[in-house]
Amino acid sequence: MLFVLIGLWTVGVLLLATDPKRPITRWLSAIAFTGGSGGLSAVMGDHVIPYAFERQWLTAPVALVLAKAELASSLLCYYGLPYTFLMFAIHYYPDYPLWDRRAKRLLPWLLIVPPAVSFAFEPMRGDPIPYRYVIFWATPYIIAGTVMLIHSILRERNSFLRRNRLLTTTAAAPPLCFAMFTLYVLPAFFQMYELWRYNAWVIAFTLAVIIGSSLRYGFMGLQISIQNQKLDYTLRAITSGTSILNHAIKNDVGKIRLFGEKIKSEAEEGNASPEQVVQDVEVIMAASQHIYDMLYRIQGQTQEVELRLEKLRPAELLSECLRMLAPQLSSVEVKEQYVYKGALIGDRAQLTEVWTNVMTNALEAMPQGGSLTVRLTETKRKIVVEIKDSGSGMDKAQLKRAFDPFYTTKSGKKLNFGLGLSYCYNIVHKHKGTMNIHSKPGQGTSVFMQFPKNKRLPA
Repeated sequence: MLFVLIGLWTVGVLLLATDPKRPITRWLSAIAFTGGSGGLSAVMGDHVIPYAFERQWLTAPVALVLAKAELASSLLCYYGLPYTFLMFAIHYYPDYPLWDRRAKRLLPWLLIVPPAVSFAFEPMRGDPIPYRYVIFWATPYIIAGTVMLIHSILRERNSFLRRNRLLTTTAAAPPLCFAMFTLYVLPAFFQMYELWRYNAWVIAFTLAVIIGSSLRYGFMGLQISIQNQKLDYTLRAITSGTSILNHAIKNDVGKIRLFGEKIKSEAEEGNASPEQVVQDVEVIMAASQHIYDMLYRIQGQTQEVELRLEKLRPAELLSECLRMLAPQLSSVEVKEQYVYKGALIGDRAQLTEVWTNVMTNALEAMPQGGSLTVRLTETKRKIVVEIKDSGSGMDKAQLKRAFDPFYTTKSGKKLNFGLGLSYCYNIVHKHKGTMNIHSKPGQGTSVFMQFPKNKRLPA
């Protein structure tokens, strides 16, 4: 049990030391501390108190203090472990950021009532806790937390974040489910009290998962997964008000400037045809309309982007995005492959912004020219958009952070905010889609966006 105590409390301290402000981190570290308290109680009962007795240090005051410390550690584990686990699962669940603020404030207090009431019940003789009462709230807490963690994996659309959720669930759920039987079910119904000692083996498995994932994915697998989950929560901030407006306006003002310079240059050279001027002015008007749409759509600095769904033709919209980028395509070979000719239910303004962003990133990756492929295909249930460039590509470190808010590889550009791909991921996610990037240094980059078919407009 000393191993359990040291291992779990070390994990708890590391989590708090690396990311103390994130609620998910605090609740996960609380699981480690409450679970480690059970190990502390066992260490005191098995080693500290017998050792003090052998050395004749166990005076009446010392014995009383040690007994109370052992009991307090034991109760903290029994009553705290289910509660902290359920609170962690609730905070970790994808929809938690969208919950009502009043519900968020009340929920921790409501859920702590059953553990607190446990102190009012007297345990039966020989029992450490009142099992007949505790069993009716502790086991539902653990089962509910486990179900929420598993369901969060199934709901996660992004393959990279799904892997992190899987690692987190693998580390947290098995020891809690095993503890549910050894700490509550078996003692309450079968009077089997000592099987909790086998918890050490399951906790060893948990620590192995942490160590293994830390070797492959960075410092402490659980911590990496929590940091990646910042994407889901900080996207609420970066897709609101000022940040997104800055990014959208930057792109559209750039288009207006490019086409304005194009019209001016052709007019000075006397090569401007009326038809071409009309087409260029239409692009400028479309860019200004998009700025207006973004201003209208975003209600305030602290509110999320609101989707306005309509039936649209993705092939036509992708072609329009390319046409708006025409001045930047002079040295690039563009390949358009629109196999899917059907419709998509989506937000025209937001998808225009997403696809333009991805295309712009592709063009910026090919400053000396290259090949840009825009492909639209379908599977049985998905509409797939692929935007591929033949540029420099990304290494594993860059690819790992590609969706992180405010991360950018374009540090030399003053107007680049590092919001592009994180914004794109959020919009695709809001359309119930997925977004993945495949890239290798020197082999270009492919961005895949998948959208569900047969999605109906809201009534």
